[in-house]
Amino acid sequence: MFAITKSGLNLLLLGLLQVIVPATAIYESQAGTFDWHHTWVGHPREAVKIDNDHLAVYSEKNIIASLNTHSGAVEWRQVLDNDLDQFLATDSGILTLSSLPERAQFWNNTNGQLIWEYTLPETENFGNAKPVAWNNGETAVFVGNTKLVKLSKEGKELWSWTRESKEVQGFESIKTLQRGSAIYVIVEPSEEVKSPFFDVSIIDGTTGETTQSLQIPCRNTASDITYVGNYIIWTEDDSIKWSPIDKKDIKSSSLKTLVSTLPTANRFVPTKISIGSESNDANTKSFVLSAEYEAEEHDEITSVLVNVEEKSLVLSNYFGTQASFGGIDFHQSSLIRAVRTSPTEFTTYILPEGKEVKIQHDFSLSGDINYIKLVNLEPLSLFVVTDGSSVFYYNESSIVWSREESLSNIAATEFLDLPEKKMWTQMADELDETVSEQAKENPVSRYIRRLTTHALELRKLPGWTVSHFISMSGSTLVSKDNEVTVLEAQSCWLNKTRPEILYRDNFGLRKLLISATKSGKIVAQDTSRNGKIVWSRYVDAFSFTHIYVVRAASVKLPPVIVAIGDTYDEVGGQATGFIRLNALTGENYISTATEYANLFEPVIVTNIGTDKIVRLPIEDPEERTHMLAIFEAGSGRVYIYPDTFAAREKFAAEFLPNFYLSYQNKEGNLKGYKVVEGYRGSLKVLPIWEFKLPQGEDALTISKPQANEKIASLGRALGNRNVLYKYLNPHMFALITRNAKKSSMNVRIMDSVKGTILYETIHEHVDTETNEVHIIQSENWFVYHFWSNDIKPRGYQTVVLELYEGEHENERVVSSNFSSFDNIQPHVLSSAFAFPYPITTMGVTETRNGISTKDILFGLPTHQIMGVNKRLFDPRRPTEKPSKDDQEEMLFPYGPIPDDKRLFLTYNQDVAGIEAIVSSPSLLESTALVFAYGIDTFFTRSSPSRQFDVLSEDFSKAQLLLTMVGLVVSIWISGPMVRRKRVNALWK
Repeated sequence: MFAITKSGLNLLLLGLLQVIVPATAIYESQAGTFDWHHTWVGHPREAVKIDNDHLAVYSEKNIIASLNTHSGAVEWRQVLDNDLDQFLATDSGILTLSSLPERAQFWNNTNGQLIWEYTLPETENFGNAKPVAWNNGETAVFVGNTKLVKLSKEGKELWSWTRESKEVQGFESIKTLQRGSAIYVIVEPSEEVKSPFFDVSIIDGTTGETTQSLQIPCRNTASDITYVGNYIIWTEDDSIKWSPIDKKDIKSSSLKTLVSTLPTANRFVPTKISIGSESNDANTKSFVLSAEYEAEEHDEITSVLVNVEEKSLVLSNYFGTQASFGGIDFHQSSLIRAVRTSPTEFTTYILPEGKEVKIQHDFSLSGDINYIKLVNLEPLSLFVVTDGSSVFYYNESSIVWSREESLSNIAATEFLDLPEKKMWTQMADELDETVSEQAKENPVSRYIRRLTTHALELRKLPGWTVSHFISMSGSTLVSKDNEVTVLEAQSCWLNKTRPEILYRDNFGLRKLLISATKSGKIVAQDTSRNGKIVWSRYVDAFSFTHIYVVRAASVKLPPVIVAIGDTYDEVGGQATGFIRLNALTGENYISTATEYANLFEPVIVTNIGTDKIVRLPIEDPEERTHMLAIFEAGSGRVYIYPDTFAAREKFAAEFLPNFYLSYQNKEGNLKGYKVVEGYRGSLKVLPIWEFKLPQGEDALTISKPQANEKIASLGRALGNRNVLYKYLNPHMFALITRNAKKSSMNVRIMDSVKGTILYETIHEHVDTETNEVHIIQSENWFVYHFWSNDIKPRGYQTVVLELYEGEHENERVVSSNFSSFDNIQPHVLSSAFAFPYPITTMGVTETRNGISTKDILFGLPTHQIMGVNKRLFDPRRPTEKPSKDDQEEMLFPYGPIPDDKRLFLTYNQDVAGIEAIVSSPSLLESTALVFAYGIDTFFTRSSPSRQFDVLSEDFSKAQLLLTMVGLVVSIWISGPMVRRKRVNALWK
């Protein structure tokens, strides 16, 4: 026997890690060949022209960025950790005000670097007033609603101005305007603060002294307050009033008199009008007056341009009636309005020049115009943002570039396997017949038809041979066909051509990524072409929450997806919408069953609640689509989708007798139900168990089993050739709760059918206030991550729980079918490991048959994805010197999870805001496809057990081919020689 030192153990550990780590790491030459990363900025709220080549934007994702006006590329981007409240761009830089914590930051508009930061004490906060900035880099910000502070270009306080102290109940609305060197501070009346005047203070921007104070009288009913040039405009009852901001000179105009000459004058009801187009430009003299009214099918808007003169308001341009308001921007004294004038066109009005520019745009793919920014007037350049979060950059004649920013707001994503081209096209060519045609056609003609089809396929043989010989010199897993740049892949789908039908490649690496977004868009991307968008759909007034593939691609039957989201019903109340689409084209899927085609519409809006949605393992017999079960907790009702007679009949016969579900309410309590048939065939639930959280506990998170997971082995083989049999309960889940007073965290593994607790453990001294807890579940194990405040293991901890049928080796429950009612209590092995990073989400790789080991994927706040092999999270890792059995089992000594950059699937990519990581198997058992989304989207491949079923990149295929050719030639040459030698030997 021999002793092994501590240094020897470390060397052994490092040696064994070499087996695992390279499975995740890639060579520099491989970066970007099979993975892609799309950088997004989110739905832009405002844009400002920096120079002729750059546009500064800030978005609802708390991001400021610079976009190249020629290509749409993100030149630089800053993702703020806290809420972005105010944004102001000048020639000298970009000012942002953010909260939690309260701080003002000034950014270089060329490279996005931070120039200075001004932070408020915890007791103070920035007010709601927009800051003021000068082109020399100086700024002024409101602290609270009483103090205005001017900051130098280095972020130092130059002066402060304080309003007269007044006791005000409610939330004050304050407006700041910059006119030359003067700052106007206007306190407006509001619904919360009723006031009979506008309180105006004029401040010298150089010294901070008050040069003038005045009060402009108004009624408490003043509303629709806006600012045009040097005028303040508001409505009172049925009148529009205006006054200069620097003196009491109020003028009034009756609304009825003002619009009396318009053909839609009767639509301008005082309670329905709005004054839009607020401008910070002192030269502006116009505003848009709009009125919304109910039409036959939907609400419409009628609007008119009004010029402000010293003593009167003058109607300038009548825009007529449109379905939406559109967008407005200003350029010096000109007003620019873009409004939808047809389903495929919008018109840009440039006033008072009277110029109109019509631009082609398919609104069915993007939604109405949400925001516009005029970048250039001559020649016209227009930045357009739509309701669907699609971004477009237009000139007078055509589109320059676009960005599908809806993908920064994904709610759910599914991988879709593509159809096999050979089977798909063959059946389409040979058997594309109706039932009546099949009855008429005789077998001989069908045989001739099939023979002809096969003969025509021979034309592709030369091209196939050439392409396969050429591919011998390159990588087997990298396709060079149809290469697409990242900017092209980020562009919106414009519906110029019908989506091409994609087909599966030899290894199943090419798939469709179908994402449902919170902005109402459904987007399909091609994984093999840099994530290029194949098709997209926009559904008005939808915010999607779920998406399901209910039918995979099969012969002659296209795959079908169902997207579910929140929407509104006919009277404007909250409702739930279901939409069925052909997953290959994005078109509405119409039922092929004639009796259901008119009854079962592709888009359904209903008032039922979707508290829980379950994809059932049974198919509708008519459409061959998987059914969905929708649970409404308030009424205790269960609905199935599709709810056809045939589907209902099959559901009742095959699934209903054993249909159990569990539900967690808002308080964190759990209930288990059995679904039974109610009155007239309706479905309802009967409660069978309930778990209420103990006093003082709050629910943190709950685990979910992996959908469609394949398990290759029922047991784990040990080094001594014995087996530990896995506890494979498809109904188990983990519930994690906390006790804030005791600073403890409770982990319970439960059975969803009967509600029993299979295992329970408590972690003391856990920080759940400032650090999130995450958990992932797969096969017979759970892995969860948290922060521990214990003295010894202080830091981030990752715990693994593995469940087995028995405590002893070779011990198992003899049963042909698993049942939760068998009262099997699993044996649990657990271990905790120090983890080097905080995380934002967790995922796990999925392979075709589950033979490969799994990688546990961690999304990091540092914008990286870390893949850790499950073998590192092994509760059987020995704490002492590994025995021979341990070495046979390939166990290595217990230790922390290594901080190794080679474990990063994202290598040097900056993948911001990772919220979810999903995986899908390929046809190669070694390779899993991984997709992460949040603010950015990232796709890659993972091979946790290396690519054992694929030739390595450095394998010389050409040498192999030459060797084979050489052997054939050698045999051809030496064969006659050997035969001649044998004949001569017989004559001797």
